[in-house]
Amino acid sequence: MSLKNKAVSGFFWSFFDKVGNNVIHFCVLLFLANVLGPEAFGLVGMLAVFVAVADSLVNSGFSQALIQRSKRATDDDFNTIFYVNIAISVVLYLILFFSAPYIAQFYGDERLTFAAQVLFLSIVINAFSVVARATLTIEINFKSQMFSNTFATIVASIVGISMALMDFGYWSIVALTLTRCLLDTSLLLYFAAWRPRLAFSIQSLKTLFSFGSKILAAGLVATIVNNLYVVLIGRFFDSTRVGYLTQATNLTNTVSKLITSLLQGVTYPIMTSVNDDEERMISIYKQLIQLTFFVTVPVMAGLAAVSPSFTDVFLSEEWAPIVPILTLLALARLITPISAVNMNLLNAIGRSDLYLKIDLMKLPLTLTAVIISAPLGVNAVAMAILTTSIVAYFINAYYPGKFFKFGAIAQFKATWRILLSGAIMYGSVSLISLENEVLTLILQVTIGALIYFASCFFMSEPSMKQVVSLLKRAHDKKPLADI
Repeated sequence: MSLKNKAVSGFFWSFFDKVGNNVIHFCVLLFLANVLGPEAFGLVGMLAVFVAVADSLVNSGFSQALIQRSKRATDDDFNTIFYVNIAISVVLYLILFFSAPYIAQFYGDERLTFAAQVLFLSIVINAFSVVARATLTIEINFKSQMFSNTFATIVASIVGISMALMDFGYWSIVALTLTRCLLDTSLLLYFAAWRPRLAFSIQSLKTLFSFGSKILAAGLVATIVNNLYVVLIGRFFDSTRVGYLTQATNLTNTVSKLITSLLQGVTYPIMTSVNDDEERMISIYKQLIQLTFFVTVPVMAGLAAVSPSFTDVFLSEEWAPIVPILTLLALARLITPISAVNMNLLNAIGRSDLYLKIDLMKLPLTLTAVIISAPLGVNAVAMAILTTSIVAYFINAYYPGKFFKFGAIAQFKATWRILLSGAIMYGSVSLISLENEVLTLILQVTIGALIYFASCFFMSEPSMKQVVSLLKRAHDKKPLADI
């Protein structure tokens, strides 16, 4: 099978995986939001930053290091990383377990102590899946990952919803998280052809750490940067207001991560496999930027435009204050997938040191935004997130511009038709307002999609032609030429 056929196969399995699971997750979030209310999401959201930071440390960048070295990786490499990840996760869990009372004291809510100690178990569980997921990704085997993820998500959702209906409150979210981690990890280990054995190599650790440590540091900095807002909001405001920010973040991140992981999960191993052919990789990279803009703009700008009617239809009245937050965060997350492609290029060419450098450049920017916005309330924080996302995009695009002459300005020139189509769609959709909110939302989505694609068509946007050609070939079952 040619590289492009592998990419297409991986894309479709990854598509079913990400779309199916994110749709389920999105629907479950809406259901639990109406049953549990903002406070429950605020309580768990306060702990999410610690889980996210710990997960970054557990992964340690070794997963991407294994993928990047896929042509040269040995069995000792995989075994070494497997045991290192488990050891790190256990140490982190013990530290967080005994720190739980102090975390609860910091937030001023004693309920968080036991909840944290239970929720943090997910860190250890996830550590067992890192190598298994990496091996499946190297093989571009997204079919097994799709089944594992889907089964775990469905069962965990049933558990979480059942507990919510039985008035378990925020414990419903904790149980959902742990159930999903346990099932997903178990199935990934089952599907992976690789099996751990008692082997450990210091040389393997040194080799992989030289690459993975930079990704670890970058990932850790990025995780801290992305969660600073919640930490400070949780410290100075009540859990209900934290819940507004947490739920808006969850909803927009679910949609944004769908696009990011869908493209990144398939393209990273593809770009890595051609990293010795610079001309070919640059060509793939430019196409990815255009495709990412083409997909992201209508989805995220559309969500921002319909947020008032969306909230009225799917959330109860107690969630009304979430509307401006949801609008701002949707626009902020419009930029996230494009930034991810730019950053992914650096990993693919083995320049994870620049990945870290870029994230360190963004840290003072975020700290300044947090300090200024946090005292002004949740809406100001959402505006700060949007502002920093825009600035971060230009920072992320700096090195692609330096190395491959395709920085922010070149990307804008290549995608201006998409951005203009998105702006026309946003303005048009925002003007639609009827007494019936359900009908309003349906019309907004339908008319918005028609306006966007019609605009792209009449402006002869190249990405639209590529997508149509790809779908036509897939429908006709014609072989795809290699990239």
